[in-house]
Amino acid sequence: MILFAPAPTGSGHNMRVLSIGRALRNYNPDLEMKVALASLQDVFTPMFESSGIEVIDVAGQLMDYSKKSNLSRQLDWGSYIAGYISNTFLSSERMLAYLAIIEEHKPRVVISDFNMAACLAAIFSRTPFVFVTERYDFTLCQLTDQDLSEGGFELNAEDLKRARTALHKQFSWMIEQSQLVLTDKPYIPEMDNGTPVASALMDGKAHFVGPMIRDFTQTNASTVRADLGLGDGPFIVASISGTTMFAESKQNLLNAYLEAFEQLRSVRPELKMVLLGRQDIAPREGLVSVPYYPDWMGLLREASLLVSAPGWITVTEIAALHIPTLFVLPSKSEYHEAEALDRLARLGFPTYLGCEATAIAGLIDAELDKDTDAPSYFGAHQRVAAPDGLGAQRAASRILSLTH
Repeated sequence: MILFAPAPTGSGHNMRVLSIGRALRNYNPDLEMKVALASLQDVFTPMFESSGIEVIDVAGQLMDYSKKSNLSRQLDWGSYIAGYISNTFLSSERMLAYLAIIEEHKPRVVISDFNMAACLAAIFSRTPFVFVTERYDFTLCQLTDQDLSEGGFELNAEDLKRARTALHKQFSWMIEQSQLVLTDKPYIPEMDNGTPVASALMDGKAHFVGPMIRDFTQTNASTVRADLGLGDGPFIVASISGTTMFAESKQNLLNAYLEAFEQLRSVRPELKMVLLGRQDIAPREGLVSVPYYPDWMGLLREASLLVSAPGWITVTEIAALHIPTLFVLPSKSEYHEAEALDRLARLGFPTYLGCEATAIAGLIDAELDKDTDAPSYFGAHQRVAAPDGLGAQRAASRILSLTH
């Protein structure tokens, strides 16, 4: 039996292990799989169950980290380590819960998607584990105090120095104890040298497999335009969902998207926008607002452009599908995605930091005018897609080799 343990901080971790589970099912239809699900259970329980993966609700209550702020502006040991890291990533209570689950279900291998508590439980129980990660180290270790100051944080520099030392040591030890490390994030030397995952890549324990996403090769006739009343004209998708550090960042980004769309409509009256992640928007011409759309990949294929936060599962999906995308981060206060935005810019994607509506409208306008048939247009996408987008299948193959 294989036990999946995605981190409880966002939909991307759940989706990644679901994709690996589906790929494993294709290799071995009789394989027994279970998932210790800790967030967004209402959305993901039916998705896992329909894939033949038994769900264990490890949280005992519905958890959704996208509906509230997760940090304070004061960054010191108490607010960051005790108030955030210890509750979300290194919870002793959660580690003991995973340990109890492991002892009860006796998996051959634990597959942790950035779930530190599950890794610790696997180590304590001497159960082999695979670490799936979109990060090369704890996020704090790949950001400087200057980055955090630019995000509006008030820093206790000595506390953060101690925090980085401790977190890096824990991450390194965990990588050393793992049997296999799989990542969907391309290595960039100037960003990643000295990190635990970079070291594991060099010694052969870690592997860059590319996008670990749902099967995107099966295409059905699209019903997106009919479902959403979009007609035959061009439309963009703007997404504001996902885990946030500060609720006001999400609100500021929403306001910027709405104003930018109004500006674009003055020069592109035929343009429409699908706004994902909200349902409480007053009706306006050309705007379709939905909290969730199930055929995400079908929606992307029909859109002229996606405007999105740099959540890495989204990055890997648009890379595999070759979707024109503008990545926007409202502020460095959303520190968990600042590193990703920097990486995307270095890879060659269009990016923007801020909430200035006129600037966002200008960037969208420029992207809509670009020739997507040009040979070089999807160069950055190819570097992430590695190059075919079939990372879940490669991950599943390596996991099966480990378990046999």
